[in-house]
Amino acid sequence: MSKRTKKVGNTGWMGPRYGIRIRRRVLDIDRAREARAACPRCATVTVDRIASGVFECSRCGTQYASGAYLFTAPPPITRSEKPPQGELEAAGKR
Repeated sequence: MSKRTKKVGNTGWMGPRYGIRIRRRVLDIDRAREARAACPRCATVTVDRIASGVFECSRCGTQYASGAYLFTAPPPITRSEKPPQGELEAAGKR
């Protein structure tokens, strides 16, 4: 017996309704939402979506806020020894 929803996947319940563009967008979002992502903290591919915009690493337990469906890693935190030049001048004028 063949698999009936090979092309349409999770959008098979929609049938011919709503148009092909919307059904393809929904399918792309569903596939991306189910995919795992790499954890910025422990560098393993174990980040899962647990709610809309909330992702959690199943290895280290760290939770991240990101996009509603796709995980985008937060920018790295860098600490400089000196504040930027403009801040030094502004502090001296006060």
